[in-house]
Amino acid sequence: MPDVQARIVVTSDRGGRAREGESLDEATVLLLHGIGVSSRYFHRLSSVLAERGRTIAVDLPGFGRAPKPGRRMTVEDYADLVATFPDGRELRGVVVVGHSMGTQVATSLARSRPDLVAELVLLGPVMAPEDRAPLRAASRLALDTLRESPHSNALVLTDYLRCGLRWYLSVLPSMLDHRLEDDLPLIEAPVTIVRGERDPIARADWARAVAALAPEGRFVEVQGAPHVVMLSHAREVARIVGRRSAAGAGGRAAAASSSELGE
Repeated sequence: MPDVQARIVVTSDRGGRAREGESLDEATVLLLHGIGVSSRYFHRLSSVLAERGRTIAVDLPGFGRAPKPGRRMTVEDYADLVATFPDGRELRGVVVVGHSMGTQVATSLARSRPDLVAELVLLGPVMAPEDRAPLRAASRLALDTLRESPHSNALVLTDYLRCGLRWYLSVLPSMLDHRLEDDLPLIEAPVTIVRGERDPIARADWARAVAALAPEGRFVEVQGAPHVVMLSHAREVARIVGRRSAAGAGGRAAAASSSELGE
């Protein structure tokens, strides 16, 4: 991105590693966070996933440890940056796990660079068309705080403070304008939509509908979980992330299906 001083910060690189100069291999899981927050809320999930392969968590520009760039960023800008990192190495055949706004970045990446993405796992995808007005979105977020654990709320709040209201509001219009429903029908990779049963942001009807739009879509609901499902139910989400990759092409569903995971 020539006119933007922006960089992704790798905050966690755990598990198996590619040798110097090699592309990242298909065992790699890449974790993309949502608006206002950072990779910190992936810490439980990345610990579990690292037991069986390489897991990379990043801070997108303007969030967490990553510096704020010289101009506002869009969802598509973030996807373009993700496509060529770290240190100029390209992603190849990775499993991309996005949460909240990170689901939009993940699908934008898979749409523009299908050669890079082997599988998408979209946690708490945002958001239904009727919820995209700023005040409506804010009310959904406020409701979710009542359902999250104190640990989750503390992580999110401190990340919001670090991000700052100005940067948050500069990115928010792109998130609210982004139409996940336009991207998903064009995604070639298998897609798993995951929502927590108690998630007021990614509502059940919306999550099921977008799962059905993907050519190889699947819907999974994690019982008892709120929006930050990978923090409250890390092992359940880790099992979902590995399921389709392990099955390989022969085990992929051609149509959307649904299932539930208990606590």
